[in-house]
Amino acid sequence: MTLLSKIVKRRPGDLLLAVEALVLLAFFRVCLAVVPVRRILRTMTHGSAGSTEAKSSANDAGAEAGVAIARRVRWAVSAAARHSAIEFVCFPQALAGYTMLRWRGVAGTVVYGVKRSAEGELLAHTWLTVGNRTVLGGEVASDFTPVERWS
Repeated sequence: MTLLSKIVKRRPGDLLLAVEALVLLAFFRVCLAVVPVRRILRTMTHGSAGSTEAKSSANDAGAEAGVAIARRVRWAVSAAARHSAIEFVCFPQALAGYTMLRWRGVAGTVVYGVKRSAEGELLAHTWLTVGNRTVLGGEVASDFTPVERWS
Protein backbone atom coordinates (compact mmCIF):
# COMPACT_ATOMS: atom_id res chain seq x y z
CA MET A 1 0.00 0.00 0.00
CA THR A 2 1.47 3.37 -0.99
CA LEU A 3 1.80 6.29 1.38
CA LEU A 4 -0.76 8.26 -0.64
CA SER A 5 -3.38 5.50 -0.38
CA LYS A 6 -2.73 5.29 3.38
CA ILE A 7 -3.22 9.04 3.71
CA VAL A 8 -6.51 8.98 1.78
CA LYS A 9 -7.92 6.32 4.13
CA ARG A 10 -7.19 8.35 7.28
CA ARG A 11 -9.59 10.72 9.00
CA PRO A 12 -8.78 14.45 8.83
CA GLY A 13 -8.14 14.46 12.60
CA ASP A 14 -5.49 11.78 12.18
CA LEU A 15 -3.77 13.75 9.45
CA LEU A 16 -3.72 16.90 11.58
CA LEU A 17 -2.28 14.88 14.46
CA ALA A 18 0.48 13.56 12.18
CA VAL A 19 1.27 17.08 10.95
CA GLU A 20 1.43 18.27 14.57
CA ALA A 21 3.82 15.42 15.33
CA LEU A 22 6.03 16.26 12.34
CA VAL A 23 6.24 19.93 13.32
CA LEU A 24 7.14 19.01 16.89
CA LEU A 25 9.71 16.45 15.75
CA ALA A 26 11.42 19.08 13.59
CA PHE A 27 11.22 21.67 16.37
CA PHE A 28 12.80 19.36 18.96
CA ARG A 29 15.47 18.16 16.56
CA VAL A 30 16.58 21.76 16.06
CA CYS A 31 16.27 22.51 19.79
CA LEU A 32 18.42 19.52 20.72
CA ALA A 33 21.09 20.74 18.30
CA VAL A 34 21.31 24.28 19.71
CA VAL A 35 19.88 24.32 23.25
CA PRO A 36 21.28 22.38 26.24
CA VAL A 37 19.14 19.33 27.03
CA ARG A 38 18.74 20.30 30.69
CA ARG A 39 17.29 23.65 29.67
CA ILE A 40 14.79 22.06 27.26
CA LEU A 41 13.63 19.57 29.87
CA ARG A 42 13.50 22.14 32.67
CA THR A 43 11.31 24.36 30.48
CA MET A 44 9.00 21.53 29.40
CA THR A 45 8.59 19.89 32.79
CA HIS A 46 8.87 23.03 34.91
CA GLY A 47 11.97 21.65 36.60
CA SER A 48 10.56 18.36 37.88
CA ALA A 49 13.29 15.77 37.42
CA GLY A 50 14.02 12.68 39.43
CA SER A 51 15.54 9.25 39.26
CA THR A 52 13.00 7.11 41.07
CA GLU A 53 10.19 4.89 39.85
CA ALA A 54 7.70 6.62 42.14
CA LYS A 55 7.06 9.48 39.75
CA SER A 56 5.78 7.29 36.93
CA SER A 57 3.76 4.98 39.15
CA ALA A 58 2.03 7.91 40.81
CA ASN A 59 0.20 8.60 37.55
CA ASP A 60 -1.14 5.05 37.05
CA ALA A 61 -4.78 5.80 37.93
CA GLY A 62 -4.97 8.79 35.60
CA ALA A 63 -2.98 7.00 32.92
CA GLU A 64 -5.73 4.47 32.17
CA ALA A 65 -8.02 7.29 31.09
CA GLY A 66 -5.40 8.53 28.61
CA VAL A 67 -4.58 5.19 26.95
CA ALA A 68 -6.58 5.96 23.78
CA ILE A 69 -4.93 9.37 23.49
CA ALA A 70 -1.51 7.82 24.07
CA ARG A 71 -2.13 5.29 21.29
CA ARG A 72 -3.08 8.05 18.84
CA VAL A 73 -0.02 10.09 19.81
CA ARG A 74 2.19 7.00 19.40
CA TRP A 75 0.75 6.41 15.94
CA ALA A 76 1.18 10.07 14.90
CA VAL A 77 4.78 10.41 16.11
CA SER A 78 5.80 7.03 14.72
CA ALA A 79 4.14 7.66 11.35
CA ALA A 80 5.64 11.14 11.02
CA ALA A 81 9.12 9.87 11.92
CA ARG A 82 8.84 6.81 9.67
CA HIS A 83 7.65 8.71 6.58
CA SER A 84 9.85 11.77 6.96
CA ALA A 85 12.86 12.43 4.77
CA ILE A 86 14.70 13.45 7.94
CA GLU A 87 15.75 10.88 10.53
CA PHE A 88 14.31 11.45 13.98
CA VAL A 89 15.98 9.45 16.75
CA CYS A 90 14.42 8.56 20.08
CA PHE A 91 14.96 11.87 21.91
CA PRO A 92 12.95 14.18 19.62
CA GLN A 93 10.29 11.47 19.34
CA ALA A 94 9.94 11.22 23.13
CA LEU A 95 9.85 15.02 23.50
CA ALA A 96 7.25 15.42 20.73
CA GLY A 97 5.08 12.68 22.23
CA TYR A 98 5.42 14.15 25.73
CA THR A 99 4.36 17.57 24.46
CA MET A 100 1.38 16.19 22.54
CA LEU A 101 0.22 14.23 25.57
CA ARG A 102 0.64 17.22 27.85
CA TRP A 103 -1.40 19.44 25.52
CA ARG A 104 -4.18 16.85 25.80
CA GLY A 105 -4.06 16.64 29.58
CA VAL A 106 -2.35 13.24 29.78
CA ALA A 107 0.57 12.94 32.20
CA GLY A 108 3.64 11.36 30.65
CA THR A 109 7.21 10.69 31.72
CA VAL A 110 10.33 10.95 29.59
CA VAL A 111 12.85 8.31 30.68
CA TYR A 112 16.56 8.50 29.88
CA GLY A 113 18.53 5.27 30.09
CA VAL A 114 22.05 4.03 29.37
CA LYS A 115 23.85 0.76 28.68
CA ARG A 116 27.26 -0.43 27.52
CA SER A 117 27.68 -2.02 24.10
CA ALA A 118 29.62 -5.26 23.67
CA GLU A 119 32.64 -3.09 22.81
CA GLY A 120 32.25 -1.05 26.02
CA GLU A 121 30.80 2.03 24.33
CA LEU A 122 28.22 3.98 26.36
CA LEU A 123 24.84 4.01 24.61
CA ALA A 124 21.80 6.10 25.53
CA HIS A 125 18.10 5.80 24.78
CA THR A 126 15.06 7.89 25.63
CA TRP A 127 11.50 6.63 25.82
CA LEU A 128 8.09 7.92 26.85
CA THR A 129 5.75 6.31 29.35
CA VAL A 130 2.23 6.94 30.56
CA GLY A 131 1.76 5.28 33.90
CA ASN A 132 3.32 1.85 33.55
CA ARG A 133 2.87 1.70 29.75
CA THR A 134 5.61 2.59 27.30
CA VAL A 135 4.24 4.85 24.57
CA LEU A 136 7.33 5.53 22.44
CA GLY A 137 10.77 3.93 22.32
CA GLY A 138 9.73 0.78 24.12
CA GLU A 139 11.20 -1.63 21.58
CA VAL A 140 14.61 -1.54 23.24
CA ALA A 141 13.87 0.24 26.53
CA SER A 142 14.26 -2.95 28.58
CA ASP A 143 17.91 -3.16 27.46
CA PHE A 144 18.70 0.19 29.12
CA THR A 145 19.06 1.17 32.77
CA PRO A 146 16.98 4.27 33.56
CA VAL A 147 19.10 7.03 35.05
CA GLU A 148 16.72 9.98 34.95
CA ARG A 149 13.01 10.69 34.50
CA TRP A 150 11.15 13.89 33.73
CA SER A 151 7.42 14.31 34.32
